[in-house]
Amino acid sequence: MCWINSKILTVPLLVLSVWILFSVISIEAEKGQVKKEETAIENKMAGISRDNQLLERYIENFKNPEFLEKEARLRLNYKLFGEEVVFVYRDANSQKASSSEELSEERPNYKKWWDWLTGN
Repeated sequence: MCWINSKILTVPLLVLSVWILFSVISIEAEKGQVKKEETAIENKMAGISRDNQLLERYIENFKNPEFLEKEARLRLNYKLFGEEVVFVYRDANSQKASSSEELSEERPNYKKWWDWLTGN
């Protein structure tokens, strides 16, 4: 019974207990990090799976002649024999459609209401 109560045995047991405690804490921290990495990889796999499904549908569309014609029209400016192609460009110097709108905006609000109520 003497050796159980001795300071020589107590100090190594205390050191061993502290070492085990820090080891467990370290393992739990690593476990949490691995769990985060696992979640990130699963999310990445789900994204890649969605992308693969979209690409498979896109590849399936290449079997459809209407899709091929549409893509040829959009990307290659394809046109059938006898069709005419019209290009519409925006006017860089565009102005308002009419000046009457500008005048109506300058009138007081009560006059606008009166005209609306009277039908003018």
